[in-house]
Amino acid sequence: MQQDHVSKRETPLGRLFPVGYYLFHLALWIVTGIQTGAWNLLWLAVLPLPALGIYVLRVTRKSA
Repeated sequence: MQQDHVSKRETPLGRLFPVGYYLFHLALWIVTGIQTGAWNLLWLAVLPLPALGIYVLRVTRKSA
């Protein structure tokens, strides 16, 4: 069962799905902050971006 999970993760869709999911949640955080009027807290949405960058960098190096 573990091998099946790993093989799905090695496909292009399996590598890009987490990125899309992460960006979707990030967009929801920003929209929620705008709707609530928390303008001074929107900069907090930038904090998770380094983690996303590290993931994308690691995945692209591994796939190459």
